[in-house]
Amino acid sequence: MTEQLDDTLTCHWHPKTKTTLRCYQCGTPICVKCARRTPVGYICPDCQRGRKQRFEQARGSDYVIAGIVSLILGGIASILPLLGSWWFLLFLSPLAGTVIAEIVWRVVGRRYGQRLWWIVSAGIVIGALPVLGLGLLQLPSLLHGNLWGGAGLLTWIVHVALATGSAAARLRLA
Repeated sequence: MTEQLDDTLTCHWHPKTKTTLRCYQCGTPICVKCARRTPVGYICPDCQRGRKQRFEQARGSDYVIAGIVSLILGGIASILPLLGSWWFLLFLSPLAGTVIAEIVWRVVGRRYGQRLWWIVSAGIVIGALPVLGLGLLQLPSLLHGNLWGGAGLLTWIVHVALATGSAAARLRLA
């Protein structure tokens, strides 16, 4: 025997959309478009916004500090393309990005900031620009087919991509 509900629920944000979902936190009816999945159920946009604000702990000064620290450490890490061959970068560049992210995370007092990973990624890229300049000085060797040698352009791109990717992944999981 099945019961039918007399009250048809409609989404709080889309009143013409019928739904059976409710926000697990506040109980508001939500449609599939509005629902955000969490480990314990679906949450509405208002509750999700409140959760993000509750976890956002970074101060304005944290972003400045993160930018300066990642700029300096990104510059130091940019010597990795000069140390060895390209396969050397496949192991050390992600490690350098993770170490930079961890140092920044500790320097800012382990406060979470939704945009912190953007700042650190930009700091790594800008800090590595001097090595790009050295690589562009080797432009004649690039034109003759030596794309991976020394501090070449592709070596720099691989290093920066791996370092920023691992730093962003580390800080987004923090």
